[in-house]
Amino acid sequence: MSVKDFRDEKVEISGLNSNLTARERLLQSNRTIVAASCAAWISVLAGFPFDSIKTRMQTHYYPSILSCIRITYAEEGARGFFRGMIPPLVTVSIIKSVSFSIYEGTKRSLLQDSGYKYDTLPDVLKVSSLSGGVSGAFIALLSCPLELVKIQRQLEQVMLKNQIEAGQVAANQVVEASSWKAVKQIVQRKGVFGLWSGVTCHSARDALGTGIYFGGYESMKRILSKEGSTTAGPLTHFMSGGFCGIMSWLIVFPVDAIKTNLQKDIMMPKPRYNGFMDCAISLAKKNGIKGLYRGLNVTLLRAFPIHSLNFLVYEQVLKSIPPSSS
Repeated sequence: MSVKDFRDEKVEISGLNSNLTARERLLQSNRTIVAASCAAWISVLAGFPFDSIKTRMQTHYYPSILSCIRITYAEEGARGFFRGMIPPLVTVSIIKSVSFSIYEGTKRSLLQDSGYKYDTLPDVLKVSSLSGGVSGAFIALLSCPLELVKIQRQLEQVMLKNQIEAGQVAANQVVEASSWKAVKQIVQRKGVFGLWSGVTCHSARDALGTGIYFGGYESMKRILSKEGSTTAGPLTHFMSGGFCGIMSWLIVFPVDAIKTNLQKDIMMPKPRYNGFMDCAISLAKKNGIKGLYRGLNVTLLRAFPIHSLNFLVYEQVLKSIPPSSS
């Protein structure tokens, strides 16, 4: 799609809104939000068990994915794979909607106001990567507290087991577990701003990862579309989404591993790490560089279908709601 296509879009659909109901106009004016919300719910429901396994493998030692699955199921049952899912499920539509809205808005601004081109593959890669980076950096401020609580919930049973083995908690002690309790514990120990623990690392991961994510998606969509991205079909959306999901995780996974360990460490009685570099060096010394990639296999196994579904649902919902002429 060229800059001219963006500018002419309203002209092409100017006659479509004359007979629309108020509900249809509301859908049109919020089509990005609706599409992103639908995609977000599908992604969370389908991908959360994989994310839970990834978090456990990043922060604790398991010989293999199957070993992690067996131990988790034996100790916590099926519920263990969905522990901590409610907060992201409730809030993910907001986060994803804001992310896609900022991305689309930034891209539109670059094309219409800043003189950027969108005619060649390098142009597409540059504009979409910049727009994605802006979106990721902003969204990190909203998602950091949610992800911190999610990680605490995902690991609470594993950490409780370690505390029992260390004699810090009685084996028969009943420990209340909920997302709200995790929030209260973080605030009690670290203050309100403790909910943003690790936000610098989180922002770096999301800015880099989201830039690669959108840049990879738009570029692959352009490559796979014989007649350009405006005529891309469902299969192109599906394949492009899977590609960008794998590509972004391959590059940002070590940063994500460090972030996860920092955010797990925040609630330990005696934190191990003094910051990003200290955590990175400690993990590398303990497990080698490959330790920064522990859990990558399950992440990549999850990445292709989840992100394929994400963009497939997003694009199909967008297609079902024509853009507003206003």
